[in-house]
Amino acid sequence: MIERAVDEASTRRGRMFRRPSRSARAAGDVRESHGGRRLATGITIAAACIVLAHFLHALALAEFYRPGPGPWPAWIALGVIVGVGVISRSISRTLPDWLYVMLLFSLVLPVWLDVAATAGLLEFGVMPTAGAAAGAVLMPVTAIRGTRIPPAVSIAIAGVLVVEAVVQAAAAGAYTVAAVAVAGTACFPVLLTLFCVAGFRRLVRRELDLSLVQSTVGPPRSAVGMRASEELARLDFDAETLLDGVGSGRIAIPLPPEAAETAASLAARLRVRLIEGRTDTWLRHAVTESAYLSDRVTVEDPAGCAGLLSQEQRDGLLLALWLLVAAERSKRSLVPRSVTVECRETMDEFEGKVTGFDMSIEVFGLPRRRVDPATWDAIGSVGVHDVVTGADSFRIDIACRVDPHLHVGSPVARGAARSRRG
Repeated sequence: MIERAVDEASTRRGRMFRRPSRSARAAGDVRESHGGRRLATGITIAAACIVLAHFLHALALAEFYRPGPGPWPAWIALGVIVGVGVISRSISRTLPDWLYVMLLFSLVLPVWLDVAATAGLLEFGVMPTAGAAAGAVLMPVTAIRGTRIPPAVSIAIAGVLVVEAVVQAAAAGAYTVAAVAVAGTACFPVLLTLFCVAGFRRLVRRELDLSLVQSTVGPPRSAVGMRASEELARLDFDAETLLDGVGSGRIAIPLPPEAAETAASLAARLRVRLIEGRTDTWLRHAVTESAYLSDRVTVEDPAGCAGLLSQEQRDGLLLALWLLVAAERSKRSLVPRSVTVECRETMDEFEGKVTGFDMSIEVFGLPRRRVDPATWDAIGSVGVHDVVTGADSFRIDIACRVDPHLHVGSPVARGAARSRRG
């Protein structure tokens, strides 16, 4: 039963870890901070320039419209929609979902009015302007609100304008190409915005995740990370609940079968934490608590050697692992990207003291020639290294420098020394 509890505790610890709410909020908030506001401002200015160009185009075509209101009802409708959106955004930083959906659906009105005003006039060079501007208006919406629905709406608007141009192709001739190009301005800027925003958010999340995980390099050799802290808090609560039940008389002694099984499970989980606390170093915490390293990096350090590294060496090792994982993947590589870190102690043969340790970093799915040069500088701060190249991987062997006056030998080394003295 205890072995089963140990296995269940290890499984829950690997699967149920979630970054603490404040760190998760910081890692996910790339719209209003970390430069996201400046990006949205730049995209809004670009969208305003595109809308202004379409408006000037409408002014230039004013004399060729049929007698009547022309395209101006469509432009007025578009202006009202944009005005409502801007006012709502300035009043409340979080635009309600119902208002967001309503504004997207209301874009049908200016597109329909513009298409109705320009129908059959393409042979005279008259083409939609407010409809194309309605697509460009979605650029800042993509940057601020979401990256799925606005591009789809812009593609739908562009499709309507293309259909109108193709229907008039027989009479319009060369003007059809110009009309299709104008229709393209309704979706291509939005798609470009989508790629820019997605790349920016991915970059910010990676860099911010690295910054958050770098907080793990400061603790001593054996430390408790965010994952262990959350688990210990749950264990403490469960143990207090059980003891309170026994103390108040709600749970009889001897314990009923269910309470006895709960107590055994708590004891097993506490034993797991006690055993792992001796070798659960900062490196294991850094890998486990990183959204990018946890799925790709495996740490094999049974003696807790990584805890012997100095602050500078820890920073260099963490940065090297980060660069190896974040490097651009080769299109020819069919091997999934993974990194295995293995640490082995080196002891003085006569005194039985830890003089240092050897570290091997084996990288799969990344050619050596595609490694960022900064990676080698970071590894150089850890120790003297050598590279062994294989068919589908390469291995970095590092002889880590350890200051014997600042670090105490590990349990393995102390056991070896005691056996030698005995």
